[in-house]
Amino acid sequence: MDTPPALTQNRPAEPRDPMAAEQNVYANVYYVLLGGMLVSSALFALGLIRYLQHPVALPLSRHWIRAQYQWAPFWHGLQRLEPTPLLLLATLLLVLTPVLRVLASIYAFGVDHDYKYVGVTSIVFLVIVLTVILSRLGLR
Repeated sequence: MDTPPALTQNRPAEPRDPMAAEQNVYANVYYVLLGGMLVSSALFALGLIRYLQHPVALPLSRHWIRAQYQWAPFWHGLQRLEPTPLLLLATLLLVLTPVLRVLASIYAFGVDHDYKYVGVTSIVFLVIVLTVILSRLGLR
C-alpha cells in the first residue's frame, strides 16, 4: 500500500554532512580571495587603459598626493572614470582582500570549532587593525 503524500512530508530531514559544510566554508574563503583579486585586476586594467587614452603628467607633489586622498575628488574622479581614482580603488581592494580573508578564516575556524586557530587568527586581525589605527595617529 502506498504512503499518502501528507505523511511523507512530515518525515525528519536527512542528517547534514558536517564535512560538506566545512568544505563550503573554505570554498567561501577561496571565493573571497578570487573575487578580490579579479575585481582589483579589472580596476587596474581599466585605470591603465583610461590613462593610455588620456595620458597626463602627474606632479606627485605632496599637495597633489594629499588632494587625491580626499573623498570628494575621489568619488568625482570615479564617476568620470579617471585613471588615478580607479588605480587607488584597485590598490585599496587588493590590500583589503587578505584582510577579508583573515575575517573569513576566523569564521571558518569558528564553524569547525577550532578555537585555537580562531584565537590565533583573531590576534592577526587585531595586529592589522592596530597597525592601521597607529599609522593614522602618526606613529611609525
